[in-house]
Amino acid sequence: MPERIWHPISKLEFFVDHTRRWAVDVRENLETLEEARIKPHVLADSDVARIKRVYTEQAGDLALFEEQAEKWGQLTNLSPSRRAKLTTLNEQLAGLRELNKQVLGLADELAKGTIDTVMAAPDAELGLAALLGERPGA
Repeated sequence: MPERIWHPISKLEFFVDHTRRWAVDVRENLETLEEARIKPHVLADSDVARIKRVYTEQAGDLALFEEQAEKWGQLTNLSPSRRAKLTTLNEQLAGLRELNKQVLGLADELAKGTIDTVMAAPDAELGLAALLGERPGA
């Protein structure tokens, strides 16, 4: 594993901007996945597996960002402006962590009704689910 790279406090503004844009992207992805909640059969197992892989990796990236913010928080000579930006960064990281958990939870839910799951279900189960107004595998 490569050695951890610690960034100087001068990179704080970059981290704040990056996490702000990152959160926008994750929110948009979460909204798209929410649309699939009522029709999970539009997704294949491979789609859900990719979502899980990407957002599991993202959780690891978030941990690195959190460690960096913690290291900066230990600096005793931070100006009030930088301390405020660090607070903003920590709040954004907490929000991203929550969004990440929501995406992973929704992916678990969607995995139960992918097209692969529907196609693998016995005809009798599909017919009964249709009569009961349920989704197969749900």
